[in-house]
Amino acid sequence: MDKIDSNWDNLKKDVFGNNTIYIRGYGRDAQKTKYFIALYKHLFGNEKIIKDATNNAQPTKLIKCHTNYCKKTKDGKNGKELIRNYQISHLFGRTKNPLLFNCAWNIAYIPKYLDPFTGHETQGEYSSEFKGLLLPVLKQKFDFYIKDYNQLIEDKVLNKIDYSLKEVKKDFKMNNTEFKRFEQDAKNELALIL
Repeated sequence: MDKIDSNWDNLKKDVFGNNTIYIRGYGRDAQKTKYFIALYKHLFGNEKIIKDATNNAQPTKLIKCHTNYCKKTKDGKNGKELIRNYQISHLFGRTKNPLLFNCAWNIAYIPKYLDPFTGHETQGEYSSEFKGLLLPVLKQKFDFYIKDYNQLIEDKVLNKIDYSLKEVKKDFKMNNTEFKRFEQDAKNELALIL
């Protein structure tokens, strides 16, 4: 847990300290990622938030650094145990949120066969049932971090998000339909973990 504590503390400093930090792309071919980048400039005062090159390069690097496992043979020669048929997953999603995209407590190796039940795009009865069983376990395990994240959102985001969103709308001269969609997506990304 020391590595997770250190990662979380450093991440908070980076996000609010105008240091380079990554998010996953937004929109078709990530063309609308610029909206989130502008939002975080207004909301966090961070002008160095950028799109992850592959939408998973930074989380892959992070989990490799924080565990004894890797997915590539060349890394297996460096004291890491090679694993296959696993993928990197964000446990609580919200990959356009720089705090959750880059934090160790939100990233895990998940067996690929579970993707139909856990993936962010999955829907249906079985997926809902599985997530209903898994999420309470994860929330209990990471309770300390979730409480800290929620406090951070309450203290530094919720009171400024509407103003920051309006600034993004002005920056890009967004029409109401496009703005409403982005506003909803941004508020979902930055919501409390309940």
